[in-house]
Amino acid sequence: MCRWLTFPFVTAALALAVSSAAVSSEQTRTVEVNGVTLPYVDQGEGNPVVFVPATIADHRVWEPYREAIAREHRFISYTKRYFGTEPWPDDGEQFSSETHAADLAAFIRALDAGPVYLVSWSYSGQIVPLMALEHPELVRGMVHYEPHVPSLVAEMPEEIQAAIAEDNNKYGPAMEALEAGDAEQATKLFIEAVFQRSPGGFEQEPEYMRVIWLDNARTVPLQVAMTPPAISCEDLATLEQPTLILRGEHSDVYYASVADTMAQCQPQAELGVIPGVNHDGTFNAVEDFTAAILDFLAEH
Repeated sequence: MCRWLTFPFVTAALALAVSSAAVSSEQTRTVEVNGVTLPYVDQGEGNPVVFVPATIADHRVWEPYREAIAREHRFISYTKRYFGTEPWPDDGEQFSSETHAADLAAFIRALDAGPVYLVSWSYSGQIVPLMALEHPELVRGMVHYEPHVPSLVAEMPEEIQAAIAEDNNKYGPAMEALEAGDAEQATKLFIEAVFQRSPGGFEQEPEYMRVIWLDNARTVPLQVAMTPPAISCEDLATLEQPTLILRGEHSDVYYASVADTMAQCQPQAELGVIPGVNHDGTFNAVEDFTAAILDFLAEH
């Protein structure tokens, strides 16, 4: 059973505190795990909270959360293998959720940080459960914002599956750009589709997010070619850690349905809704997401 939560807009004081944590040139460290070098940021003391970036992103995407989280906890964010601006260790043949989950476990051990709280968004919402299933001893709790777990669609009612299939047509222009070899244009079109923007809307996104997305555009062909992991409701039911699953009020049918299904599958899950946003809640509702994370950490 999952408990429903709704997160209202937070106070102006907290909003100011969080928004003042603008993206800066933070001190980035590196650590060797599984034969690769991963950049990361580590600030604060207390219970470690590891922020795992979404696809087409790196550790910088979590920068607006650093100061607020680090005031009470140990904030850690890192860049996954193949992401960021550093040279790749190979041609991308190991790009997979399984690789990223194994790297995450090794990263936590390398920092001697476990058990940790984990925060995910989108693609990392399949990495974190994979790692938790394999290494439950490393995980204290999880917070997911609109997890991307395609394997759960097969367990949904047929009418929802049909609605998701129809909605996925919005990614057609991005796929055409990718097939034409234009990863940068494909990235812009993917962003406009997933965040429900009008044509050209990419240019209206926050500058720091546009920089991060374009820096990671080279990963889009790898992501599209990847086979998603076969995570089932039965698998998720074995996870005993407290978990908060959030979605936006205006989420599309896929992300809303995955969040709902995932929350129903996990025995210790709570499901919450952030008002006024869709899949963009992590950067367009920083204050609300920060408040939700801090409330969860205080309770668990």
